Amino acid sequence: MGGLTHGPAPTTLRLREQGTTWYVQIHRPEADNALNETLVRELTEVLTRASRSSATVVVLEGLPEVFCFGADFGAIGEAVREGGRTAADPEPLFDLFRLLAYGDFLSVAHVRGKANAGGVGLVAASDVVIADESATFSLSELLFGLIPAVVLPFLIRRTGFQHAHYLAATTRTADAARACEWGLVDAYGPDSEALLRTHLQRLGRLSKKGVTRYKAYLRELSPVTEHAKSAALATNRLVFEDPENVRAIQRYAEEGVFPWEAAPAEPVETIPQPVATPRPTEAPMQFTVPPEALGNARFREAHGVRYAYAAGAMYKGIASVELVTAMGRAGLLSFLGTGGLGLDTIDDALTRIRRELDQGQPFGVNLLSNPQEPDQEMRTVELYLRHGIRTVEASAYIRPTLPLVRYRLAGLSRDAAGHVVQDHHIVAKVSRTEVAERFLRPAPPELVRELLERGLVTAEQAELGARLPLAQDLCVEADSAGHTDGGNAYVLMPAMRALRDRIGEEEQYPEPVRLGAAGGIGTPEAALAAYTLGADFIVTGSINQCTVEAGTSDAVKDILQELGVHDTDYAPAGDMFEVGARVQAVRKGLFFPARAQKLYELYLRHDSLDDLDARTRTTLEEKFFRRSIDEVWAETRAHVARRFPERLAEIERSPKQKMALVFRWYFVHSTRLAMAGSAEQRVDYQIHCGPAMGAFNAWVRDTPLEKWRERRVAAVAEHLLRETAALLGQRLGTYGSYS
Repeated sequence: MGGLTHGPAPTTLRLREQGTTWYVQIHRPEADNALNETLVRELTEVLTRASRSSATVVVLEGLPEVFCFGADFGAIGEAVREGGRTAADPEPLFDLFRLLAYGDFLSVAHVRGKANAGGVGLVAASDVVIADESATFSLSELLFGLIPAVVLPFLIRRTGFQHAHYLAATTRTADAARACEWGLVDAYGPDSEALLRTHLQRLGRLSKKGVTRYKAYLRELSPVTEHAKSAALATNRLVFEDPENVRAIQRYAEEGVFPWEAAPAEPVETIPQPVATPRPTEAPMQFTVPPEALGNARFREAHGVRYAYAAGAMYKGIASVELVTAMGRAGLLSFLGTGGLGLDTIDDALTRIRRELDQGQPFGVNLLSNPQEPDQEMRTVELYLRHGIRTVEASAYIRPTLPLVRYRLAGLSRDAAGHVVQDHHIVAKVSRTEVAERFLRPAPPELVRELLERGLVTAEQAELGARLPLAQDLCVEADSAGHTDGGNAYVLMPAMRALRDRIGEEEQYPEPVRLGAAGGIGTPEAALAAYTLGADFIVTGSINQCTVEAGTSDAVKDILQELGVHDTDYAPAGDMFEVGARVQAVRKGLFFPARAQKLYELYLRHDSLDDLDARTRTTLEEKFFRRSIDEVWAETRAHVARRFPERLAEIERSPKQKMALVFRWYFVHSTRLAMAGSAEQRVDYQIHCGPAMGAFNAWVRDTPLEKWRERRVAAVAEHLLRETAALLGQRLGTYGSYS
């Protein structure tokens, strides 16, 4: 099947077809083969047809003296004179490079003469590069205050960081031998035509099916990420919209004068040579990076949000209806804190949220693992399905459960074109690699079979689920508020990325699972560190608890806004008391962490409440509980009889279980005290919080956000991300441009 000459004849290209090999020549001799919008569009159209046709090889050539000069400065200068748009949209050029790199054909760049700027991008994106020994390669952008932002992701992919950085930073010209040494050129010689024919003899033997599968595999091995694209486009738009840069381009186009030259110079070579005296700089350059460029664009697209950011769930509705709706109205993702709430309360909360966010604004809901009450977890999922919840934050899971798998599979379908539609998103919070692997794999087959047998999913949903990860977003939780393994983000993120990449390759997923980072994020420095470690998105927690919308007491918020980074401690977790799980909570001015630890030690040392000595018993009743142990047991027994009647007899026969439940009462009570803002037992407040709260307080001291009554959750997110983006711009300016 042909198709090279299908459609209107292009004005910037010369085309010919030889079997399954297509020859495409850039032909703009009047402009040194410079790139303009027409050329980019026409070349993209040809390559798209090649992907869909029987073509296996596309040879991209230029003129004998110039392969491609890069951006058309003449057109930019003319636009300035006419008052038109001077900056072309960089996205089509980025997509063109990506099509060359990953389209369903082998792209061969045949380079003769000069390749500069965007011309180097065409070369770097190609699968095979054959060069004449006269070929030269240069990136002249920085001479005009520009940045080869769209070129660098593809050039770095080919040559490695330092060679690409050297070429961009020095603006020096590399000959064919040097380019071959660096990996930009694969083969060169005095007769590049003969060299090209030799390569095509072998490439011409390949089948379309084999090439297509091979290029699909390459997309998985070495993708140019959406994050790289976002950063490239943002940087390109910035530098091409800078009036100073535009004036420099116009001056060069009209007078042949470079920015550092004071007067018209003698005729110069087309490709700039090394400059003996660099432009003086009194301070590091400042780059403006928009917060939208942080993280992974696919996360923003999948969840319909402005930023690669989310506010995590906080139990008992601390992540409240008001918090969730405020974030949704700002176009940001947050999760309703449903842990510890009854189904009726959750139902009412979801009804209110959907009424407030009636334009489809983003929000999610926490789904807490409930091994003690699996039926309750299933009823929770059924409630979410009735409300059409698209995103859940899966918390405290050690392994997938039947309700969780049901939620995931129930959102899978195919559209009219046969493409997989994923309507249900799971953001799985994990802190251990063995747990992460269970979410990175497809849903366990035994659970899928059970759902099929019970008629809870369709055969098509089961089949689709076998080819997709259980969670498309994996949030790696380091040392954080609430339940924590005390993990270190600098260790966890690289390990999780390696695991994600290995499993993705094994399972051959259509796109990689996105990795998020949570825990300790309360300042721009921490957020930037998370993104730098490879986080596709970040999740904040503690800092949102100290905002106007958070569903806890003013007394708790007064405490939180005064915390420093050392004012939290670890304590046993009430809901996992017997196994020694821990939470991180406020210790400044509070006795909860110490008293919770004392109760756990007593549990380990004794077999029953009767083993406690009189002094210890008195201490518990007068200082910890403020009531008798018998009264605590009576209240606890009534709760068990109401919620777990089948377990009551067993518990009453086990003194150890009875003691555990009495001690666990203190954890429930201390949470209620905090959320109510009780003045009577303030020292017993249980406030889950990490050191990010103290770091945030230090950061916003002497600013309008110093007091919690001025902290609106969406404004906190906006401020944090804008300052993170500004910090990235400063770092880029300090260490040089390599975006």
